Amino acid sequence: MKTNLTLLKASAIAFFLFISGSAFSATYYTCAGTTLNLAPSAAPANITYSWDIKKDGTSTGVVTTAPTSFADAGVYEVILLSTATTGSGVCAPDPVSNEIIVLPALTVALTAPTTTYCEGLGDATSSVITPTAQSTTYSTDVAFEYSYTITRGGTNVTVAEAGTLDAATGVLTLNIKTPGEYSIVGSVKYIQASGNTTKPFLGAGCPATSGTPTTITVTAKPTQPTVTITAS
Repeated sequence: MKTNLTLLKASAIAFFLFISGSAFSATYYTCAGTTLNLAPSAAPANITYSWDIKKDGTSTGVVTTAPTSFADAGVYEVILLSTATTGSGVCAPDPVSNEIIVLPALTVALTAPTTTYCEGLGDATSSVITPTAQSTTYSTDVAFEYSYTITRGGTNVTVAEAGTLDAATGVLTLNIKTPGEYSIVGSVKYIQASGNTTKPFLGAGCPATSGTPTTITVTAKPTQPTVTITAS
């Protein structure tokens, strides 16, 4: 007998079919604190539902309502239990078990070995911004997505105008030739890895920013001198 269960986050809806017993178990990734809605299909007559929640293999207890979020990182097994009314003669469906892996919150820090350089020198003195985010043991299923907010005097500057971004590592190599003080903030979030086609990521991905902006100053060069050559 089959039981349908849907897991929703905000406006993003993931539909999946849960087959009873141990024949199938789906795995999903999400973040601590993400709002979830686990909604089983309507129970047949004389059947009631309850939920057994296990964290890292240990049951936290059976409850009558589904969890709406998980506060702590960990591997959770969410089991939908069906109970038949005593004396009804009805058979209860097998339990439906699914795995939800809750990832820890992210942090990111930026390092810039060169914070000041002269205009017009290009790659020779470009500043390399390197983000550092914590590693994850689920590297084959989830990846990091990096982005940057860059401003000069309160005006936004695109990454393309400022330099080049390595999408895989998040390293931003600046090649700014316009003088000014540039404020740079890095951001990172989890995304579903390109090779992962069976374990969806639910939610916004625990986005985090680097906090205090990294400042890069591009200094204007003085007017180029002229050389007068005479002969006597």
